[in-house]
Amino acid sequence: MKTISRKKQENKEKSYSSKMMIKGVLLILLLISLICYRDSLQSIWEGIKSVTKKELCISILLAISGYLLEGMTIACMMGMVIPHAATGYGIWVAFVCEFYRLTTLGSGSGFAEIHYLTRKEIEPGKAATLTMIQYVIKRIAVMLFGLGGFICLFCREKTRFLCAEYKAFMGIGCLITVIVIALFLCLALSAKLAAAALKFMDWLCLKVPSKEKVFCKWKEQIMLLNRSGKSILGEKKKILCLLLLQSGKLMLFYSIPACFLYGKTDLLVSESICLMAVSFMLAGVIPAPSGAVALEFVFLLFFTGFTNYDVAVPAILLFRFATWLCPAVIGGALLFGRKIV
Repeated sequence: MKTISRKKQENKEKSYSSKMMIKGVLLILLLISLICYRDSLQSIWEGIKSVTKKELCISILLAISGYLLEGMTIACMMGMVIPHAATGYGIWVAFVCEFYRLTTLGSGSGFAEIHYLTRKEIEPGKAATLTMIQYVIKRIAVMLFGLGGFICLFCREKTRFLCAEYKAFMGIGCLITVIVIALFLCLALSAKLAAAALKFMDWLCLKVPSKEKVFCKWKEQIMLLNRSGKSILGEKKKILCLLLLQSGKLMLFYSIPACFLYGKTDLLVSESICLMAVSFMLAGVIPAPSGAVALEFVFLLFFTGFTNYDVAVPAILLFRFATWLCPAVIGGALLFGRKIV
């Protein structure tokens, strides 16, 4: 009995030490990310100084509501492969992934989501597939909002000139999204096309051996997607639910600058939301100085046509604070307050 109790005590000590080590690594990553983002954080701080407490509270409330819908999206996805998926756990994962997005400079949130999905006894392959489906659903929602916003702005005389100037980029943005969706569906639903894609990856490995590790990762993703994507995509009602949840999240996010700009520009709230939707979509298409500030570049390019630069800058910085920094702080608090990291 003493031997068993000793082993239990040793296991507890090992578990505790490993958890403390993980938390220590996360703290180091947080410090590194804060150093890397120091210029952006300083800009955000300077920007929100001109924001009233009411505007700040409304923006944070909208952002948190958006991440609640993101958490419901994750829970809905989990419900496709396991029974009794907890909405609370999905919300926890949504915020924690934002903490990982901050600490890993934007590259670790997807891996974090896969990790925490596997904690609920979801196979790693299915967890990766669910994360890929979530990404595609998000891209569809962004495209639909962007296209709808573009059409609404084009129908109004005071914003038509802007749409006419950038309609080519809107077409390119829609085309890229459609190609990504079509490729995703083909690889998920067709075994023959997936096999052809794997052969193509093998050919690339031979032609470009320096990128063999990258191509091997792509092969793994293709196999995972084809293996479980068809059954998951067959849940049509839940796929529609995911799209509605993502659309609701985007609506809340797009409302943040619209609420701030209300009364400070001649744009209606609905017009500001539409313009933000177009900006968000085109941020990935229009060449901008540094991909990290693409949205800021496009936002200022569009909104300064209707308001002063001194008003537009705090609006986008407030958006960044509410949708990026605030949820990351909440996610860090939730992560370190949980027994299982």
